[in-house]
Formats: sequence, structure tokens, C-alpha cells
Amino acid sequence: MSALDRVLLGAALAASPATHRAARREQWTADVRDARELDLSPTALAFGALTTALFHRRAPHRSSWGDSMTTLPTPVRAAPHTIRTIPVLIALAVLSFVVAAGVLALLQRYNGLPEARPVFDLVGVGMAVVPGLAVATSLLLASGVPRRRRGLGVIATLAVAAVWWAVTDGTLHVPGYGSLQVGLVAAGFLAAWLVTLRRPLWTLSLLVLPLVATVVVTPLANAVIAVGLSYSVMTLVWWAGQLVPFLVAVVAGVVASRFSTDAPVVVEPHGEALVDKSV
Repeated sequence: MSALDRVLLGAALAASPATHRAARREQWTADVRDARELDLSPTALAFGALTTALFHRRAPHRSSWGDSMTTLPTPVRAAPHTIRTIPVLIALAVLSFVVAAGVLALLQRYNGLPEARPVFDLVGVGMAVVPGLAVATSLLLASGVPRRRRGLGVIATLAVAAVWWAVTDGTLHVPGYGSLQVGLVAAGFLAAWLVTLRRPLWTLSLLVLPLVATVVVTPLANAVIAVGLSYSVMTLVWWAGQLVPFLVAVVAGVVASRFSTDAPVVVEPHGEALVDKSV
């Protein structure tokens, strides 16, 4: 168990109700410790424990990790512990973008002032760095994917985030493709996601959706701006339009997961617990 796993478990136990803490400590420690024997990611399980503690504090039942699996074979999706963690990270990415866009709109009255430059730089962090790290972390936590493949996916995601940061910061311009920049970046994030998680080949056709969203939304945003709004409102409208291709990419990723042709995992009955806690 790594130091990060211990920190995550400690935070999960601290956030758990006192009545469940002892049982969860025993279960979660054993599950994270023996995760690799079951071909699972210990860090992903630790993150799953943390999200369970944060969002299910009032649940009347405790976690069943490590219990005996004596029920009939039941089809379940692979990596159930990522169902809560990854959506939280993606929601964090979207929220960071929205907050950064709102801050940028409020800063328009101070545009051009040297004192405001550091704050403008932080806006780029909220729009590009935080979302990029959130998506990269989601890929890092994916189970059933070789570590090397996840690492390459993280590198590709961070590279796309770096390009997007340069675009939002104004240091990078793509001549001739200005209106498609956002769509290309969103498609880049989606491509890294689909390839890393080994989605079916047909899902690559979904990469065109962020580009289509950009082509549709950009003229609409320009039309609204042309009405003659204040700079703050125009900025907010513009960046709200820039958010749409990213939301389309998120939906495309969900569609690719839901309609994957991979067969579901079947849990076979076992006569004894998969994790021996008597040691």
C-alpha cells in the first residue's frame, strides 16, 4: 500500500460515521492491500472509499467490499469502484471551467491593468490546468487498463491541456482554424479517453461531435455578442459557448461507455470470501 493510498484511506475513515468506522477500516484496508491480487488498482479503490465516505454518510448499510460472494452470477459493469469517482472528477473539471469563465467576465472592467494580470493568469489555470488534471486523474484510476497505457493516456491528456492553456492565455494561435480551436481541443481530450480505455473502433466517429458543436455554437455566440452587450456579459456569453464542445465531448464519452460492445463482467459464486481477513 502506497503513501497516497494510506492518505486516501485515512481521509475516507475520518469522513465516515463513527458507527461504521471500525468495520470500514478493517474492510477497506484489506481490500486496498490485496487489490493487486484481484487485478484492481489500489489507488482507485482508495478513491472509491473516499467518495463512498463523502457521498454516502447517511447510508443505512455499510460497504460490502470483501464480503463473501454467494449470490447467483450477476452481470455487472467492469470497475464498479470508478462509477462514483470518475464522474466527480469530470464534474470538477466542468465546474472549474464555469467558475473561471465567471471570474473572467467580472475581470473585464480591469482589463489592461498590470495589477490584474496575475488574476487573468489564474483564469487560464481554472479553464485548462484543473480540467486537464481531472481528466488525467480519471484515466489514471481506470481499472482493466495496463499501467503503461494509462500513463501514455495521461501524458496525451496533459499535452492537450497544455495546448489549451496556451490558447486561453493568448500565447498560441492556430492560423486558419481559430473558430475550430475549442472543438479540436475537446476532440483531443475525447480521443485520449477513448484510445486509453480501449473503446470500440466505431466510437472514434464521435470525435467529430465537438467540432460540429463548435461550428454550430460559435456563430450563435457571435450573434448574441453583436447585439451590443456590456463587456462582462459578452465575455460570459462567449465562454459559455466555448464550454459547449467540452460538454459534448463528455456526453460522447458516456455514450461510448454505455454502448460499448464489451461483454459485461459476470460475478461467479464463491464459497468463501475473496479476501482472507483472518491473517
